[in-house]
Amino acid sequence: MQHDASKSGRFTATHSLFSIHPDETLYSWCAANHAMSCCRNSAATASELLGAAHAVRQHEFPHSLERFTAISKAEPASCLGLLRDHSVAGFYLPFLSAQAQKELAYQALHPQSTHWMRAVLGSSRTQQVTHPLKWCCRCMQHDIENIGRPLWHTVHQYPTAVICTQHNEPLRSSYRRRKQWRLPSKEDGIAIVVPDALSQLASNAAALGSHLQRTPCIDMLSLRRSAICRLQEIGVIHSANGMRHERIARWFSSTGSSSLVRIAQPELNELIDGSLIPGLLWRKKKSTAIAWVVLWNALEWKSHHELIHSFADAASGRSPSIKGQLPLFNEFPTDSLVAPEYVRDAFQCCDSYADVMERLRVSRRDVVRWLEVDPTLRNEWKSRLRNTHQAECIERIRCFVQSAPQSRRADIENHCSADYRWMREHAPNQLAALMKSLGNRSSSQFRFEY
Repeated sequence: MQHDASKSGRFTATHSLFSIHPDETLYSWCAANHAMSCCRNSAATASELLGAAHAVRQHEFPHSLERFTAISKAEPASCLGLLRDHSVAGFYLPFLSAQAQKELAYQALHPQSTHWMRAVLGSSRTQQVTHPLKWCCRCMQHDIENIGRPLWHTVHQYPTAVICTQHNEPLRSSYRRRKQWRLPSKEDGIAIVVPDALSQLASNAAALGSHLQRTPCIDMLSLRRSAICRLQEIGVIHSANGMRHERIARWFSSTGSSSLVRIAQPELNELIDGSLIPGLLWRKKKSTAIAWVVLWNALEWKSHHELIHSFADAASGRSPSIKGQLPLFNEFPTDSLVAPEYVRDAFQCCDSYADVMERLRVSRRDVVRWLEVDPTLRNEWKSRLRNTHQAECIERIRCFVQSAPQSRRADIENHCSADYRWMREHAPNQLAALMKSLGNRSSSQFRFEY
């Protein structure tokens, strides 16, 4: 698209702005027009193109799009498309709801503060996501030969991109921030070192980032369900209930995806050691985009095609069952495994995990696994233990009342505190009926003498 810049100070009618390439960042477009103007003052170019003199200090987003030359008087929808296609926002926006994306586009056009940028990035003061300038030398040479100028490609600026998927070569990066507009150069920056063992994971992460740019919105509930099912399939967890979060953190820290994060985002310590991963699935259920990408990349996919297709299915709400297939009839219960007879006999005779472990000579993990795969056995055992414990509580309370007929309710609560507390939490109706059967146990009233 050609834009007439006659309203700008230095960009007169004799200077037409460059057309923005489909995979070019806003920073790249501004840098190219600044180089064309032959002006040494970068702040002046930023003021005329973006409306803010300090916009050159950060290549991720402009300070405001309200006075952006290319979309003056634009609608929030076109602003959202511009951010998605020509900034790193394309990596983060799919993890926001449709309503949140609309509000963000309005704030980008009418900013009261810069908090909208932080909302897009999903970063905090303690966990800063860095976005250094990155480029591929072969892509740069191709752009010069075919377009006539080098470009900063949008997909190369994504936080997990360390390799060019088109040429399968590591990117060059420059973490140094400057106040001048910059264009890619073969002599500038340093090459990102990617070990051969991580090359496939790096390629998968870059491919998933490119897919996010074309994803409008993600069904987060379906994505969480699919991730938990995949963790069960590859043997990381046995069940979604009662899983130790430390185990998932240790598993992720041992994967190649964690090593890839150490290269791409060395400051994200909570993500590198895996402590951030359980929060995506349980607890606060955060929607941190970079954490979701590296987690999905660590789920042992056979190829990047399988990774992309599985993520697309999960993002669109087509989450599979634990067995890996889409259920056609949800009203029919799924078949579950049945514990062997000797295991069921052990649970019928034992009243604790320790007794079952000693009788079967197995570990606690095996006991938990049998209870998870056989819901009927689990329900029967829990019901028997509950009824037994309830009967024991009632018997102890009755024995105390018989030994102290003049006892009050406060005496029962103090002497049988554990039994009384358990009954009040798990069997409140039975506790009320028990106290009625014991007669009036009200505390005596104080008498005042005049």
